[in-house]
Amino acid sequence: MLSRACLSVTNVSPHGISGRAALTLGLREQVHVGFDDTNFITAEVRWTNGQQVGLMVEDPLLWVTGNDSLLERLSDSHHPRESRVVVNISATLVTSAPVMVGTIRNMSEEGMMIESSGLREGTRLLVKSRGRSTRMGRVQWATDHMAGVFFEGGV
Repeated sequence: MLSRACLSVTNVSPHGISGRAALTLGLREQVHVGFDDTNFITAEVRWTNGQQVGLMVEDPLLWVTGNDSLLERLSDSHHPRESRVVVNISATLVTSAPVMVGTIRNMSEEGMMIESSGLREGTRLLVKSRGRSTRMGRVQWATDHMAGVFFEGGV
């Protein structure tokens, strides 16, 4: 079961997100952060302090740039903390449900058919596939081993 909550992002770096979450999260827990309710970034909880949380993202946030000239002057033995950008952004935080492995059998502009057991009609889920961003979808129909997943905004 997916849990969704608001994440008030207070700062970002190329490899991390920090903010206030309305969910209690555990260290090393895998979560997903979405800025548009369609595409999600996979991250791991690295620290918590009450509702404050620090997340390490799986793939670098390319839209965040740091001060490279400072890094060039430091020795190899000194690894400084990444530069951070202070922000005030609302995002959606989704905790990971149990991982289910499936095979995409076909795709259309609006969705895909996935071969996997245990999916039920109406279930909201995150679909992560090689070469594509993690997307939020809804199971439109399901049989014992196949499910049709619809994505708002298309695939």
